[in-house]
Amino acid sequence: MWPSASTVFKAQPCPAGDSCEIPYCLFSHKQSTTPAGSAALAPQNTLSVGQPPAKRLRLVHDDVPHTGQSDQTSVHAADPPIFTGLRAPQSTSTPQKHEAIPTTVLKQTPADGTTDNALPRTAIKPVSPPPKKANTAIQSEPEVEVKLIPRTIQHNPIPIAKRLVRLQAIHKMMTPLNDKTAKALKASTKALHLSANQLTKLAIDEEALVATKNTVVYDNVINHRILGFKKMTQEEWVAARREAAGIKDNELPKKAPPKKVETGLRGKEEVMFLSTMLAPQERLVAHGFVTKKPSKAEIEDCRLSQVASDFWEVCDRCRTRFQAFPERREKDGALTSGGKCKYHWGRKVYPKKSRGEEQGSAKYSCCNEPMGSEGCIECDTHVYKFTNVKRMSLVMPFIETPQNDKVEPHTAVCFDCEMGYTTQGFELLRLTVVSWPSHRPIIDVLVRPLGFILDLNTRWSGITMDQFLNAKPYDPANPKPNRRDMRIVDSPYVARQLFLAHVSPTTPVLGHALENDLNVIRLIHPTIVDTVILYPTPKGLPYRNGLKALAKAHLDMDIQQGGSSGHDSYEDARTTGELIRFKVAQNWKKLKDEGWVVRDGGVFPPLPVGLPAPNIPAAPSMIPLPRMAAPNGGTGMKRKFGETEDDD
Repeated sequence: MWPSASTVFKAQPCPAGDSCEIPYCLFSHKQSTTPAGSAALAPQNTLSVGQPPAKRLRLVHDDVPHTGQSDQTSVHAADPPIFTGLRAPQSTSTPQKHEAIPTTVLKQTPADGTTDNALPRTAIKPVSPPPKKANTAIQSEPEVEVKLIPRTIQHNPIPIAKRLVRLQAIHKMMTPLNDKTAKALKASTKALHLSANQLTKLAIDEEALVATKNTVVYDNVINHRILGFKKMTQEEWVAARREAAGIKDNELPKKAPPKKVETGLRGKEEVMFLSTMLAPQERLVAHGFVTKKPSKAEIEDCRLSQVASDFWEVCDRCRTRFQAFPERREKDGALTSGGKCKYHWGRKVYPKKSRGEEQGSAKYSCCNEPMGSEGCIECDTHVYKFTNVKRMSLVMPFIETPQNDKVEPHTAVCFDCEMGYTTQGFELLRLTVVSWPSHRPIIDVLVRPLGFILDLNTRWSGITMDQFLNAKPYDPANPKPNRRDMRIVDSPYVARQLFLAHVSPTTPVLGHALENDLNVIRLIHPTIVDTVILYPTPKGLPYRNGLKALAKAHLDMDIQQGGSSGHDSYEDARTTGELIRFKVAQNWKKLKDEGWVVRDGGVFPPLPVGLPAPNIPAAPSMIPLPRMAAPNGGTGMKRKFGETEDDD
C-alpha cells in the first residue's frame, strides 16, 4: 500500500518481537542475536543484514521548547517503544514493563530535520470523555438518500416506466410550492419547508398511494392529483404540510375580512328598494321557474308513462341506462340495476385558442382527461334526476305560496337548499333560511327524503352519512337553528311548512338560481330576486355566472373552499344576500343622484318642476309598492326576532 514506508519499516525490528500476532506485519521479524526477553525493547537503530545504518533519532518532548541544538539522546532500554501509534500486544512469556502510553508523548523527528512518518498527536492522545447526548428534537440521524423511483407494489397498474413519468410530474408540481415555503417571512411557515430528500419521499408516497388503491383507474386519478398540485395555492400547500405535521391551523395568517357593503339605506328601506329589482314573469319562465301547476290529468298521464317504461332511467352522471326501484326489487331487495357507476364529476373545459386556430377538444376539469374517457370516480350505484314539472308533481305536488297574515311587512328572506339522489330522483336534504338584510338564521334543518337514499352528493351538498344518520329529530318547541347540531325533519312536506311560516306571496325571496331550490320544495312564489338574473353573463342564457365567481368579483369573498367536503348552504345564503345588497347600493346611488327618494313604503321619482307637493297625483307621479306596503305606511313596525327598523 505504501511502497516507501514499507521499505523503511522492514529495516526495523518489530516492537512486539516473537509475540507479534499481526498478519503481514510491516516490521522485520528476522532472527536476531537479541535475547527473546528483550526483543520488545530492542533499540530502534538495530541493523538488519544488508541494510544501511539508520539515522539516529532525537527525542523531543512536546512540552519542552526546541532550542535548535543538535543534541542527541540515546534510547534507554527501559524506555517504551518509540512507535506509540499502536499498543504492542502483551506476551504470555515475557511480561511488558510499560503497558500504558505516557502522558508526555514523545515525537519522532529525524536528525536531518526532514518530515517523519510518525502519526500526529491527535491520533495518539488520550481519549476524551464521551460527548453529551445530542438533543433529538434539533439533531437527528442523517437521512438516507432516496432516489425518485416508484415504489415497488404487488400489482403495478401500468408499466413501471409510465409510473416514473407520473411520479416525476408530481415532484415537478410540488417543487415550486416547497421552494416558496422556504422564502416565507414567518418562521413557523418557513419551518415547514421540506428538504430535497423529504420532498422526494413525499412524491413517492403520493404516487404509491394512488397506485395501490386505484389499480383500475390509476391513470385518471393520478392525472387528477397532478392537476390538483398544479392548481394548488401556497396557502393550501402550507395547510396540508401543517396537517401532515400535526400542527394546529390557528397560527395561519388570517385573511382580512371583506369590506362591508354600505347601501346608504336602513334595513327596512333596503327591503322597500327590492321592489325595483323583482324579476318579471317572463324572466322567471326563461330561467326555468315553475309559474303554473300542472293539471291532474297531466300528472296521471306521466304516472302511466313511468309505469310503462318499467322505471328505466338514464344515469345523471355516466349516462348509463338502468332501472330504479322505488320500493326495492322483490327478488333481491336492490334499489337500482346496472352495477357500479364510473363518471367524471368535473365540468367540460375547452382550451384557449388564438385567432385563426381551431378549437381544441374539451377536457374534464376533475382529471384533465379528454371527453369520452373512462370516469375517474366510481360509486356503488347509478343515480338520476328530472326537471319535468309533471314528474316532479307526481312525486310531490306543487303549491302556490299561501297568504300568511302573521308575516311582518317589509321583511325578506334569503334561502338555499342542498339536494341528493334518491330512488325518487333529486330530493331535498337540507333547508337553510336567513333573514335579509341582517342575515340572521331562521331555519337550518336536515330533511328526510321521500325515497331511499342512493347518494348524499356530499361533494356538493356537504352532508355526510354520519351527520345524516345521527341527527336528532326537530323540536318545534326549540326552533332556534344550531349549525353544529342540526336537527332533522321527517319529510320535505314538513320542511316546506317551516318555510311557509315565514313568507307570504308579497315577501321577497332571495337566492342564487332559485328555480332549483323552489322546485325541490315544490313551491310557486311570485316575488323573486335572483342573483343569476341580476348578474347576467354577456353571452346570455343558457350561460350563467356561478355564485363563487360573483362573490370573488364583487365582494372579494372566497366561498365554497371545502373542496370534496361540499358546500355550506348557510354560507351560500349569506353570500347571496350580500350580493343583492351590493346591487342595491349600486342602483340606489344612481337613482339618488337623479332625485329619487324612498319614503311611505315605496320608491318615488323626483317631483315635477314647479308642481307643489300636496297637489301631486298619486298614480302618474309615484311608483308605489302594493305588495310591499303596510297598512299603516310601514312606520313603527318591528321586524322579526324583536328588532326595530333601526337595528340594521
